[in-house]
Amino acid sequence: MALKGNIVAAINEIKSLVGPEDVFIFYYAGHGVMSYAKVAEDSDFFIVTHDVTNLYSETSILQEKAISANELMDYSVEISAAKQLFILDACHSGGALDAFATRGDGREKALAQLARSTGTFFITAAQDAQYANEVGDLKHGLFTYALLEILNGEQGNNGDGKITISELKVYVEERVPELSEQYRGSPQYPTSYGFGQDFPIVILK
Repeated sequence: MALKGNIVAAINEIKSLVGPEDVFIFYYAGHGVMSYAKVAEDSDFFIVTHDVTNLYSETSILQEKAISANELMDYSVEISAAKQLFILDACHSGGALDAFATRGDGREKALAQLARSTGTFFITAAQDAQYANEVGDLKHGLFTYALLEILNGEQGNNGDGKITISELKVYVEERVPELSEQYRGSPQYPTSYGFGQDFPIVILK
């Protein structure tokens, strides 16, 4: 079950197993919510776990039961894999990137230092005030549908036999707004944030 304790336990297990030569991918598709504070830098984005029954719960409840953007950034710094990708397919998920950008407590610097000769990237389904649309006919959210198109080699392949993080970012940033317009969803614009060098995420057969 997707409870905070279970997710954190899984991440801790991965931390004990991976090394610098590995690639770490964190993919989340579900509910997301921003918790706004009077001071902007105290606001944060949360991925919503199974036992959060109210998306607009008090921040203290979200901090206890959900997983914040700050915690995701801490996990990234602690994981030794030199190549990392965090994908968040959730409403308001761009708020995670806003949270990273407003922090001045050294974590961003640590992450940048980690990624100088490697790569750490975050790609989110929507801006901080946008919903991540789902379409029944596609059996996926628009963002995940676009991801699968390029990862399966159906679209966006330049013929070199591999899909890099940069190619992935460019494709979803162009494709998701097209899909949103096509299926008459609310406007949706993926966004991204990263440090370090681009790297292949899929080698096509």
